[in-house]
Amino acid sequence: MTVGGPSRPKAASLSDQVAAWERIVAQVEAGYAFGLDDWLNDMDLRRRIEEAIEGIRAVGGPISPSERIPNKQARVHLSLCDKRFRRATVATDTCTWGTRVAAREGWRADRQWWYFRRPRRSNASLDREIADVR
Repeated sequence: MTVGGPSRPKAASLSDQVAAWERIVAQVEAGYAFGLDDWLNDMDLRRRIEEAIEGIRAVGGPISPSERIPNKQARVHLSLCDKRFRRATVATDTCTWGTRVAAREGWRADRQWWYFRRPRRSNASLDREIADVR
């Protein structure tokens, strides 16, 4: 498992991030074939999208208007992807990063919901790794 907390990779355009999220959602719907590190990285992408929507750059400042989701259509697209993701996953009692990271980051199931979900269709290795998260 990744140690230390979520990564903060280079910024991509918001539309590219939403397109990447849609590809992840399709993988989850098909049956997630990867391990916990990949799952955490994929959920970190959803957090970066949320931060961009809220106007918070991962490095700690407001984003420019050109980096925001440009129009209502894009927000609708993200909302549809999120609905698909929720249908393809189930809620967990614990943040998939673990309770210490969630507490340190201030993550809650009602706000950073993607960190409190696991795939319905998964693989035995990921299922075990998620079950071992504390």
